[in-house]
Amino acid sequence: MRRGFTIIELLISLAVGLIGLMMIIFAMNIFYSTTPKILAKVNQASDAILVNELMRRQIEMMGQSISTLKVATDGRWISFKIEVPFGQNGIYYQPYTQNATITMDGSSIVMAFKNADDPSSEPKSFVIAKNIENLFFYQPQNGTVKYTITLNKNGVTSKYTSAITSMNLR
Repeated sequence: MRRGFTIIELLISLAVGLIGLMMIIFAMNIFYSTTPKILAKVNQASDAILVNELMRRQIEMMGQSISTLKVATDGRWISFKIEVPFGQNGIYYQPYTQNATITMDGSSIVMAFKNADDPSSEPKSFVIAKNIENLFFYQPQNGTVKYTITLNKNGVTSKYTSAITSMNLR
């Protein structure tokens, strides 16, 4: 009776081990190649949530005071007139009207204000969000402002559609 393995048994076990090792390497390669794309998609989703929250907050804060709302036919901007009453939250001041616009400026979403009652006033603007590829507004209906934001980062493009609904938007 001989002890040990034959050369054929050793070659078969070596082949099975190499196949198993190749499967592990292949699975790791897939994992490491898809992880950055998945993380980019997750980061874009969190960026879109942040942009949506900033836009929603800006428009809803003015919802009570918005008197007119207009969306460009090409969807590139939305404008509205804000009529600030004489007193609000216990603070009293001269009533005034502002014209506001939300649009794209390069890769940033910008909100601009100008006092409609004073033609000599300078417009003021601030950036709501940066690194946006595209912003498209839909015609508001029933007090709803709808828009689509397109984000593109590291070759990963994502579109997010959202709506701001407020009974005060008219």
